[in-house]
Amino acid sequence: MSGCAENIRRVKLEIDCTKLLHNFAAVQKKVESCQILSVLKANAYGTGADRMGPLAVKAGASRIGVADLAEALAMQKAVQQQVPVQILGVVTPDELPVAVENNVVIPVDGLAMAQAVSAEAVRQQKSATVHLILDTGMGRFGWLAGAVADEIKAAAQLPNLQIEGLYSHFPCAGTPGEAGTLAQIELFKQQLEELQKAGVTFRYRHIAASDGILCQTPSHQEPFNLVRLGLCWYGVCRNPGEEDINLQPALRLTTVVGAVRELPAGFTVGYNRTVKLQRKTKVATICAGYADGLPLALSNTGRVLINGCSCPVLGRVSMDYTMVDVSNVPGEVKWGTPVTLWGQDGNEYLGIAEYAQHKNTHIHDILCALGCRVQRVYC
Repeated sequence: MSGCAENIRRVKLEIDCTKLLHNFAAVQKKVESCQILSVLKANAYGTGADRMGPLAVKAGASRIGVADLAEALAMQKAVQQQVPVQILGVVTPDELPVAVENNVVIPVDGLAMAQAVSAEAVRQQKSATVHLILDTGMGRFGWLAGAVADEIKAAAQLPNLQIEGLYSHFPCAGTPGEAGTLAQIELFKQQLEELQKAGVTFRYRHIAASDGILCQTPSHQEPFNLVRLGLCWYGVCRNPGEEDINLQPALRLTTVVGAVRELPAGFTVGYNRTVKLQRKTKVATICAGYADGLPLALSNTGRVLINGCSCPVLGRVSMDYTMVDVSNVPGEVKWGTPVTLWGQDGNEYLGIAEYAQHKNTHIHDILCALGCRVQRVYC
């Protein structure tokens, strides 16, 4: 075995690291004095956490956020402990002892959890660093914003507990000036003032994730001094806010043509015979299917790009292959011709958001569905 099999995968996710560094700098300029926490959960949205972690540190991330303990431990190794790694959400009882032992920054969503973290830190004769979650309207985790100053003050007095931050989360931050989002910001500020009067202060105060960064300017102004940079780092959301700060699409998914044939009128294509050709058609079978992250919902509705030309999907997307109409494609289409599933191809751009629309989902889902067969290529 030559050892080069990794380099001959059929489907490749191309990740442009130069564009990622550009995007990080553009976001840093927008949020001005706020520090950036790079969110690299779910294998960095499918792009490869082991590579994205060090790149985020190089770009200037002051810390990294992940979803669970396994991700946290892997990320600590990837970044060689250069920056703190924290779990966003909650820890489970099974995760808590190992999180304390390995100095992971722990989320705390109530007094009972604060007491549990404190007790574990005392048992290990260590200090545990935590960020407190304030629920201003997400309805997922945290102290309900309101009359909770006494409880949080009690948490701040627990032994071996270093309360470093207070944070909350937006459910609907993608629209500038959205009333509920602005109300959340004000609620956070009010709670923060009440806690300050009670003698409880926080080194970090954060509420903005990617949508907040792009669309909610008050969420990265005082008293906030940290933002959580997630998907918009990749420049693929096509949110108007991305265009305003010139974020560049840094991801491209590609494959190749496996076969090209002329099929006669009346011929059916794909499983369940969901399409019958109305004319003689030049059909290319491309080497990617739903096991590679192409949504089944693209069947008979989606498209790919070949030679910079849009090619409609014919029939049902299968696990390993998808058929497309290449009758109108300029130039030669043959076995091995490159195919752009999403990204830039010549003068044509096909965004991930288009796939998400077909599936009635969002971009996060499309990225996280990229299978293990997809090779991550860093350029």
